[in-house]
Amino acid sequence: MTSTQIDHIVLLVPTPFFENPPAWLTSNFTITPGGYHNGQASRNKLIIFADGTYLELFNWYDTPPPLDDENLPMRFWGPKKAGLIDFALTSTTVPAEECIGAVNQRLSEDPDYDAGLGVKFQEPVAGSRKRADGIEVKWKVTRPVFRDGQKTPSATLFSGGRIDVPFFCHDVTQRAFRVAADDPTKTTHPCGAIGIAACEILVPQDRLAEYLTLYSKILGCKPAANADDADGKSFIFGVGAPQGGGSPKVVVREARTKKDVQRMQERGIGFSDLGIATSEDVAYGKRPCGPEGIQSTIWLGQVL
Repeated sequence: MTSTQIDHIVLLVPTPFFENPPAWLTSNFTITPGGYHNGQASRNKLIIFADGTYLELFNWYDTPPPLDDENLPMRFWGPKKAGLIDFALTSTTVPAEECIGAVNQRLSEDPDYDAGLGVKFQEPVAGSRKRADGIEVKWKVTRPVFRDGQKTPSATLFSGGRIDVPFFCHDVTQRAFRVAADDPTKTTHPCGAIGIAACEILVPQDRLAEYLTLYSKILGCKPAANADDADGKSFIFGVGAPQGGGSPKVVVREARTKKDVQRMQERGIGFSDLGIATSEDVAYGKRPCGPEGIQSTIWLGQVL
């Protein structure tokens, strides 16, 4: 059993979207004020779920920080296009340094190491933001450090920077300061959303085995074949949620269609779709929030 949990999802949105969220979002979800991040021109709002996870609406209201500013982990999101750009893991029972030490140990072990993909994790870096009520929220973020490994995919598939694995986020102040998951006024949503169902990871056809090895070491658990995939080209990792009760999954799947390949070429290898579990029945088991754009990558219902 892994001690790793999904912490939150990062949805990069432009300023008009942030200041006046579209109807497809407000008709489905309750949006909670976030705050301004210290040290850089970014801010957020949150969509909080009862399982302790949340969807972060992240916005650059001015110029993003330079990529060489190592004290600002969010700088990697500066070149990214609007949409799903990243997600965070956590371990609520293990401190950041111990958690990352264990992950890096697994990535350095024989015989697979990091599967030749050139991935390890840096030391945790402090982060914070001030809420609208003046409370300062503090955490530690641990981002992956990339290098060119023997099996690292071509740079043409991750234009805008590599984000083909998630980062970690551990609380320093009380988790309730950052995620008000015990407040039903914030976690009750018009669509019946109750938590994260799945984060889908899109990888090149010739690197599926390597990414399964890599994610096994990062998550601390083994994958299972996706029973709903007759071609056997997607695999499921069962992870936890901070509040328990939910059963989020990380799904690593092979890019097999022209649309999949185009998506990787435009946005990079990695996080492509988000499934949100609901308490309401959904026709055909799942439905996207909209027909195109950002809303088409966010699904409601039983996604697996």
